[in-house]
Amino acid sequence: MDHRESVLNYIDSHRDEIIKFMQGLIQTVSVTGDESSIGELVAAESRADGLEVELVEPVEKRVSVVASHRGTIGKPRVMMYSHYDTVPAGDLGSWAHPPFSGEIADGQIWGRGACDDKVATCGLVMAFRAIKRLGINLKGDIVFTHVGDEERGGRHGFQEILDRGYGEGVDCLFYAHGGSGEQIGVAANGSRGCTITVRGRSAHTARLEDGVNAVVKAAKLITRLQELADEVNQRRYPLPGTDTVMKSRFSINRCVGYVAHNNVPDRCEILVDRRYTPGEKEEQIDREFQGVIEAMKAEDPEFDAEVDIRSGNRVSVAPADSEIVRSIQRAAERVLGFRPKPAGGSHSSDHGWFVARHGKPFASYGVGGTGVHSANERIDVEDVILTTKVYALTMLDLLGAE
Repeated sequence: MDHRESVLNYIDSHRDEIIKFMQGLIQTVSVTGDESSIGELVAAESRADGLEVELVEPVEKRVSVVASHRGTIGKPRVMMYSHYDTVPAGDLGSWAHPPFSGEIADGQIWGRGACDDKVATCGLVMAFRAIKRLGINLKGDIVFTHVGDEERGGRHGFQEILDRGYGEGVDCLFYAHGGSGEQIGVAANGSRGCTITVRGRSAHTARLEDGVNAVVKAAKLITRLQELADEVNQRRYPLPGTDTVMKSRFSINRCVGYVAHNNVPDRCEILVDRRYTPGEKEEQIDREFQGVIEAMKAEDPEFDAEVDIRSGNRVSVAPADSEIVRSIQRAAERVLGFRPKPAGGSHSSDHGWFVARHGKPFASYGVGGTGVHSANERIDVEDVILTTKVYALTMLDLLGAE
């Protein structure tokens, strides 16, 4: 029996252990801002499998885990990523099953983070465990990074890990997540939004003529911004080597301006979420923001606004035919019966920081899940097992085994 067959049989015979761990991850609340408890859980499980574990805590309770395996040869050296922080559960009354219960119903595991991204954490941990317990020796090195802060941009998560040098000498990044299973991510948009502060002059409502209403000025600005958004959201970027087309994104997501019920507001903030394709440049985006502001100032002497650009995840592009892509395809074909295709996405992702710093290939992949960032997030029990199998076979294929 070859290693692949042994690993697949092991995972099938340890289904209960895998699903129990998945439930435990969901039951361990890890809303971005406090990832300490889930960090301790993942660290303990990783130590139990003989991995060299280090906790990275740049800010109190902002905990990520780096768990390393030294192979018999040391090449290739692969970083394998998951994030275990989640967005809040939102309105609890909207959930069919409690969001932190990990309850199994209708063949699915329910809860916040089920597919974004705790199935990846579960799959990576349990895939390596299967290989380890079978006594299979991997030739290459693995640097597992289970991180927090992904949902807020990764400054205290993956960026911190890269800043501390854990990515040095890494040949490629395997970025694990939930997903359809039909596509392998090899590109993602960058993120470069902004906050625009419109300034007015406060006055009592009874003396409107003494004030300048920042909310009214902001409303006119929003109209102009939406005109730009309508143009930007039509932009397309055909990703070379794939049959996918990436989309630019521009969305006005917040407008806040208030002093008191009887006061003319002197300040109003507008938040724009902007995602840009590999076909756009950051300088171009900044000029477009500033161009709208300058046009407003030219038309209205009372208009005053300041733009604060937020540089988020970097745009990332990797080869569609890299060895890591081919390894995932071979593993998925064995487990799922088909070869997923490389593709680009209109989201942004942590792997942009890896590409910007190290310039090495990456590929992102996952199987299953629904309800990302919404009520009733869940994943099929069987998809948790399939994820573990694909990840295990990818490790065997990519790193080599003795």
